[in-house]
Amino acid sequence: MIPDGEFWLVLAGCGAVGIGLFIAAVRNWRRAQAMRGTPTSRVRSAAQGYVELEGRAELLDGPAIICPLTAHRCVWWHYRIQKKVKSGRNTRWRTVDSGTSDDLFALDDATGRCVIDPVGAKVTPGRRYTWYGHTPRPTRGPKSGAGGWLGMLTGGHYKYEERLIEVGSPCYAIGAFRTQRHAGSNREDDIRAILTDWKQDQEQLLARFDVNNDGHIDDREWQAARRVAAMQADRQRREQAAEPGLNVMARPADGQPFLLAGVGQDGLIRRYHWQGLGCAAGFLVAVGVFAWLLETRGII
Repeated sequence: MIPDGEFWLVLAGCGAVGIGLFIAAVRNWRRAQAMRGTPTSRVRSAAQGYVELEGRAELLDGPAIICPLTAHRCVWWHYRIQKKVKSGRNTRWRTVDSGTSDDLFALDDATGRCVIDPVGAKVTPGRRYTWYGHTPRPTRGPKSGAGGWLGMLTGGHYKYEERLIEVGSPCYAIGAFRTQRHAGSNREDDIRAILTDWKQDQEQLLARFDVNNDGHIDDREWQAARRVAAMQADRQRREQAAEPGLNVMARPADGQPFLLAGVGQDGLIRRYHWQGLGCAAGFLVAVGVFAWLLETRGII
């Protein structure tokens, strides 16, 4: 018979675990359903709003994205360093350092590119590394160091974990898609800017618009210059309107799932489905234990 104090702690813990598993099951099934119910779009023709894309992960122009522990080039990374801590007869792993990439990268599906802002996404990495060592920061990589259970058995007091999406790997994304167009300026401001630029070179301005050659621009000649500037401004505005916009995907504001993965869609759906089933099974076990504990005390 469990003492009263411990009984209520065990009961509360069992209830908390059950609630957590139920929430996890619903969340995983919701993610899988969102993926099944959203058709895959092409970047070039994607509608504005909640969109699903598939392509390859690519770096944007600029500095490369480098994993902190292994120094691999990638588009997204997460790392965690844990230390083995002993408390009496118990041993546990305590996290001493961790970090997650927030750098922008691109998804390319051959029809166009979409910039991915990974902040707030549930990310399923395409590559995972776990290895062990004796220092707060790894002195060697996972391929040269002992990995898996062997690393623990050989006495590694630190566990290093790194998750990443590699450059050029398959990339799946579902989230809020938008195309940012060139922010058009006011037409009058454009004309004024062109005229101001011309005024910087008085000799060239006179050569173009001083029709009567009197050495200055009169009102009629200035009106002619303004008409030419207006035509140039209109041409520039048409060219800007024809330029393709910048496609961006980020976390939806309405709470819909924002998912990124370094694996294909089918494998990801299966993963969420089975994780949901596992959590649901755990929830049923927790409910059974909860009911059994109540029954042992004659509460039900």
